Amino acid sequence: MKLKAMKMKKYFKYYIAVLSTVILSLPVFAQEINKDQDFLTTAARLNQFEIALGTQALNQSKNEEIKRYGQMLVDDHTKVQEELQEAAIAKKLIMPDGLEENQASILKSLSMLSDADFDNAFKDAVIKMHESTIALFENAADSLNDQELRSWAAAKIPSLTSHLEQAKSLQVRSESAPSMEVDSVETL
Repeated sequence: MKLKAMKMKKYFKYYIAVLSTVILSLPVFAQEINKDQDFLTTAARLNQFEIALGTQALNQSKNEEIKRYGQMLVDDHTKVQEELQEAAIAKKLIMPDGLEENQASILKSLSMLSDADFDNAFKDAVIKMHESTIALFENAADSLNDQELRSWAAAKIPSLTSHLEQAKSLQVRSESAPSMEVDSVETL
């Protein structure tokens, strides 16, 4: 009986040691999972915002270059959004619904602009957005816990950089001004 009590005491100590190790490692494990979840949430929201910006450019701009760029954003970022959704399912992460408040506010502000004012504000927004997105993806490529997500983020950086360079080269008028059309005048 004494031998059985000693074994039980030994197993109990072992059980407590294992349980303590598990409990102490949970916050670290949760932080690592949260790092991947935080990236997915931020990337998905930025991506949704870029799709919305592209759609708004298609609907609001009269500048064909802006419209082509907007269509590229919609096409490319819709594909990325699908990839993020697949990653969320595979990694058991949660995709966010909707835009952040500041993103919705920017879209609303853009909707009140027209012509060159819209085009200039759109160009500024997509430049800033791509700079932020590139920084997020570079950080993710270096620091995410999940190797597949790290590799995926790294693989997207060249495309994001290309989008940024294209945004910087968009040709827009510097101000909203009436067109300077001159009526033809017949001379005698």
